Amino acid sequence: MTAIDPRTANGLRSVRFRNTLLGRVLKDPRGAFGIAIVFLVILATAVSPLFDEAARTPDTTAILASPSWSHLLGTDEIGRDILARIITGSRVVLQVIAVSVGSALVLGTAIGLISGYRGGAVDAVIMRIVDAMLAFPLLVLALTIVAALGSGLHNALIAITAVVTPRIARVVRGEVLSLRTREWVDASRIIGLPTFRVLLRHVLPHLMGTLLVFVALQASTAILAEASLSFLGLGIQPPEASWGAMVSAGASNLYRSWALGVFPGLAILLVVTALNLLSDALGQALRDTEPTDP
Repeated sequence: MTAIDPRTANGLRSVRFRNTLLGRVLKDPRGAFGIAIVFLVILATAVSPLFDEAARTPDTTAILASPSWSHLLGTDEIGRDILARIITGSRVVLQVIAVSVGSALVLGTAIGLISGYRGGAVDAVIMRIVDAMLAFPLLVLALTIVAALGSGLHNALIAITAVVTPRIARVVRGEVLSLRTREWVDASRIIGLPTFRVLLRHVLPHLMGTLLVFVALQASTAILAEASLSFLGLGIQPPEASWGAMVSAGASNLYRSWALGVFPGLAILLVVTALNLLSDALGQALRDTEPTDP
């Protein structure tokens, strides 16, 4: 048996990786930037317990201090380190993505699958409810839900889930309407497969690309919604850190400390931009894999 040159094997593995979805996304500067920022948020969340004390303990000798070696990004209105609070605030960002967007993905996909596949009266009723929710601006609907449930991170996550779910449901339903008439779906029905199995095995896999792109986009929307709620004092409550609440504090002390609002605002901008660029890169990578007509 002929031995394979290790360099050849490594080259083949490299080619195979570049041809995967992740490889194509990483080749795109937008995707590489987006993944890098998401990784930084995850890393910040992982190390955030190390900064809890600095984020909560005020330094009364350095209230609204400018950036310095002792406080790299300065301090807030009661002397807490801004960098430490940005790092601990990354936990909220990850919670929004994991809990709110994750829950909305499951609920929205299920609603869209049922509505698009069943059609008829079921589709009409579900879509009227979805349309009614989409008629409200996202933040207005989130504010209404939080006002009814009360302030706090838990209720903010529920509100964000509620406003993102119909958007995902609408997109999934549109895709299912076109997929349910495909030959393989008709064949599955003809041979008597249960609806649940048809949806999971023959419809849902064809939605994964669309869902990846749209969920990345909705994650940025969810982060902005949480930041807006916290800015208004309806999200996470003190002494816990939230980037939106920090921007609000910065707005109240704008003429006394520029750093208090600027750095958390830049963090929000960076993560939201990264997720939007990642969504674009995912969409491009998926389009590049679509077969072209000869």
